[in-house]
Amino acid sequence: MEGKQHVIEFLTKCIEYADASILRKQQRNDSEEIPQWETYREFTRHALDEIQAGELDRWFTKISPTLHSEASTHDLGNMEHKARSLFLSNLVSPRPLVMLGTKSSDGIRNLAPYTSVSIVANSPPLAVISLSVDRDNRIRDSLANLRENGKAVLNFLQPNQENARLVDQTCKPIPREESEWEAFSIESLDSNPLIMKNASMAIEAEVVAEHDLPDAKASLVVLRLGNLIVPGENLPTDSVHLLCQHGLNRLMATPTAWDYNIESNV
Repeated sequence: MEGKQHVIEFLTKCIEYADASILRKQQRNDSEEIPQWETYREFTRHALDEIQAGELDRWFTKISPTLHSEASTHDLGNMEHKARSLFLSNLVSPRPLVMLGTKSSDGIRNLAPYTSVSIVANSPPLAVISLSVDRDNRIRDSLANLRENGKAVLNFLQPNQENARLVDQTCKPIPREESEWEAFSIESLDSNPLIMKNASMAIEAEVVAEHDLPDAKASLVVLRLGNLIVPGENLPTDSVHLLCQHGLNRLMATPTAWDYNIESNV
């Protein structure tokens, strides 16, 4: 119950803040509001104890059940497309969201959100991205541009409402001769017009291969990753909070509060 851990951490900080406030007032010989702070601390402590004891678990989303002897089997191949997409998006999740910047041979810049990006090799640094046709059976501008130009930028965004709204805007198709950068007033770096100014970080990439996916109207594009663009001079040494997709249409932040360090790479 991830939400439960957030509440526990918040209430613990509230108690620490109350203790510090009481101590400051005692040091200043200001006892007028100490009883109110003590009452606040007492009730907050009581709420924290109940949550830690599991008395209020009904408030929080339950952890998914595990497989038992009553488990059932469902054929993904026989599912309707919408149901299959929903299930797979909920299961293989969360997925990092990338704003893919590309440019056509005519110099028209495109920017589109994708969650089908995956790192498949570290040495050399390679990533793959699945690019399908749109609802009108038209090749996506991103794929057309990669075929024409062979270059792209993977922009990673901070998790906030402004960026989520930008994703919502840029996921809708516009005419190929128009640019999302101009349509939505998206600023770019002078050094590379495909790098978003408000990106948390970005990676420049080049196409090295393209493969048709079997029985699918999609291509798997292999990208060799090049320059990594980060704020300041130093590389981040810890996980970065980024905008991700969890489920079919739900955007959220990752990493979350819960974590566990293993001894070797997965």
